[in-house]
Amino acid sequence: MKLRRVFNQTVLMLLGGLCVWTVMTMDGDASVISEPTSEMQDITSGFTKQVIGELPWPITKIKANYVRDGHVTHRTDQMSITLKGDVRSPNGQVLYNMWDIVTDDKGWEFGGKFLIYNVNKLLWHPQRTDVFKISQSRRFKAGKKVWIGNKSSTNSSHESYKTTLTYMKTKQYYQVASQIKLVPHITIFDSGAHSMQGTGTQVGDLITAKFGRQVQTARVTHDGHWRIDWGKELQGSGKVTVTETNDYDDVPGQTTAIVNNGVPRTKSKIKLNLFLTGGRNFSTTKDQAVLIKGMVVGTDPSDLQRDVKLNNQDLMIHFAHADGTPIMSYRANGTEDEPHKAGFFHLKLPAEKLQRGINEIKIWVTSPNGQQSNIDTLKVTVAGGLSFEHIVSQIRFTSQQIPTKETLIPAMNQWQVAVKDARSGGSAWYVYATATELATENHRLNGDLVYVNSAGKRQIMTNQMTLVGACTHSKGKSVVTDVAKQWQERRGIFLDVQPGMYAGDYHGKINWSLQDTPQA
Repeated sequence: MKLRRVFNQTVLMLLGGLCVWTVMTMDGDASVISEPTSEMQDITSGFTKQVIGELPWPITKIKANYVRDGHVTHRTDQMSITLKGDVRSPNGQVLYNMWDIVTDDKGWEFGGKFLIYNVNKLLWHPQRTDVFKISQSRRFKAGKKVWIGNKSSTNSSHESYKTTLTYMKTKQYYQVASQIKLVPHITIFDSGAHSMQGTGTQVGDLITAKFGRQVQTARVTHDGHWRIDWGKELQGSGKVTVTETNDYDDVPGQTTAIVNNGVPRTKSKIKLNLFLTGGRNFSTTKDQAVLIKGMVVGTDPSDLQRDVKLNNQDLMIHFAHADGTPIMSYRANGTEDEPHKAGFFHLKLPAEKLQRGINEIKIWVTSPNGQQSNIDTLKVTVAGGLSFEHIVSQIRFTSQQIPTKETLIPAMNQWQVAVKDARSGGSAWYVYATATELATENHRLNGDLVYVNSAGKRQIMTNQMTLVGACTHSKGKSVVTDVAKQWQERRGIFLDVQPGMYAGDYHGKINWSLQDTPQA
């Protein structure tokens, strides 16, 4: 049998001007887009010139509000256009009415500005800046083209009282209204906690978290984070769905997290009451099951005098770890003397489903009709076996200048990797360690965490399972061995730094694995 256990990740720090390596419980500062503002911005360079129509329009500058990355957005409601140049009549008739307009691909107008009436010339020399509103009833469609041009007419008759107007539209410049895909993340979430945290895409975006019928909302803050407070512990098994939306017609984003705390949410008319008759605290070994005894009493909250008859075939006894991970479920089976006695059970909980040491276990009862009992708690101590006794939680490395050649940097404080072996004599065990890459927000460290064995051979630990200690326990009692005590000045775990690295704060972690058989 192979036994593997990953212990708490170790924090490592390299001090001074070089780097810092530490474990993060969340993503840190999020990369977040600032929310567009009402300030008018020059976005001329964001447009492409493509004349479609009969009357070229001498546009020299385009400005708008609620701009993102040089492009208008779904929220843009004000634009300005600067005209400077010549406008000639396209048909030999004098110019008449003139508008600046903003349209879609089909020529439908979002908004416009009337400029001049009855120019009465074949050639007009505008030099002006005009501000106009975009209709709120018909905003720009994100991801679609926005065109800027003109609507104009000429006097098609020499007699003014017989004037008829022939309108012409020109599409002069276009750009695609800004649209992004929103990508929310959940960074801290505990189904037993009252809150969850995460990161969003753009400041001010709406975060909606939904679990069953429970819905909570929050906004993405200036640093890119959001926090949802549920107000109480989430009960039941299911999925929390987090959706990010905004007023910019961006593509909504969604992410999910699984809730499985072993406490199904149900409604019932009959109340199930769980009582443990065999105690709540137990001690056992890995190869011996635990006998759990109890009874279930049914009551009617509306009529406490009512005799509620229970059927053992309808009663399911559930066991789960404290974090909600299911262990086993059984049907009620009566007492030891009366196997079919209604409402009673005696069940053997396999110790191999538990961890060595103290296990806190939830127990509750359900019925097919959605009835659920109260939740009780057991404590089962599993003795013996192989486990980590202690691992150092933080390691500091000595200060260094950025090296000009490959350099091994030792730790400042003492490594501790203690293993407790309470098995019978003659049993071997092996400790393996795996390191993640060291990186800042922008750079990967030019180097790795390495293990130097007793022969002086270096083994890179980055994303590789590396044997760092082994022992064979020959005594017949519990023994604690610190693997790191065997590491000398030239043996153990070091930071191998290469030249050409950037100074900064580098982050990473080590995962430890304890096995009773060697790696293949």
